[in-house]
Amino acid sequence: MEKNNGSFALKIAVPLALFFALGILFFVRSVSSLLHATESVQEDRNYHILVVGQAGDSVFLNQLFEGARSLSRNYSALVELKSPDSLAEDISLQSLIDYASFVNADGIIAYVSPETAPFKSVSRIDGTEIPVITIGYYDDKNPQISFIGSNYSNLGRRMGIESEELFTSEGKVFVVISGISGSANHSNLLNSLLDYYKSRGIENFEVFGKSLRENKKSVEEILLCGNNEGSALVCLTEEDTVMALQIAAACSDSGRIEILGYGENEALAMYLEKGVLSKLVSFNPSNIGKTAMAELFEYRNKGYANSYITADLQVRRSE
Repeated sequence: MEKNNGSFALKIAVPLALFFALGILFFVRSVSSLLHATESVQEDRNYHILVVGQAGDSVFLNQLFEGARSLSRNYSALVELKSPDSLAEDISLQSLIDYASFVNADGIIAYVSPETAPFKSVSRIDGTEIPVITIGYYDDKNPQISFIGSNYSNLGRRMGIESEELFTSEGKVFVVISGISGSANHSNLLNSLLDYYKSRGIENFEVFGKSLRENKKSVEEILLCGNNEGSALVCLTEEDTVMALQIAAACSDSGRIEILGYGENEALAMYLEKGVLSKLVSFNPSNIGKTAMAELFEYRNKGYANSYITADLQVRRSE
């Protein structure tokens, strides 16, 4: 009896085709649930740039996207933003990076938070690696062509200048910086701040430089004592700022101590709007977006980019 090899091959091919189709459909549906912003263009663009990051950094990411998009015509590039739509969505930065490969992007601008695991490089259809510029938290394990971050000495001085406006000669400055042990960046940041205070003749300050857990107890005592009028609480890291604001928001009366914080996430913007936070020092995301675009195309045209770029700082005040 003659076997029907064509029928057998068809029986194998159909399930395989269905399997791959379902896989592609699952990937497309998963990324379609992300916050998606693409500039509206009417002319053809030669390049595709992707801006990626997490939901908690959506305020920063949107401004970063707008900055990059403002230069898109200069580089004939379509700029697209991909980010989880809400904090409830557990989508890793690696998945967002992988999406760049799926759409055959020419470059990636990625916001990296301290909690983000290192990501792996991805390639275009032709096998070339997609260049990535990282912003926020530096991790040497990430395959980045350039990192845009803060000069910690400049940041310390700027925190000194901004905090000086928040306390009186009768008040006191409480400086909080967790995780300083073993961190050269944090040491530079704190030393720069204290050098500024000394240059201004400010002596009535106290530094809390232990672990976040130990510093939390100290901050609770400061905010709950109710007798800190004319004083200021200066938080030098994003984690310290969030911790202090959570305590301050829960206090019915924190003694009207002024709080200066550092960071970029959405929660900090909310505390600033509500008046719990007096001032917030952070990166200037729009300018960073423009700088990142310039570096991506510098790398494309010349084959190299600046490995480290100092980001501009901005100061926002509570209304």
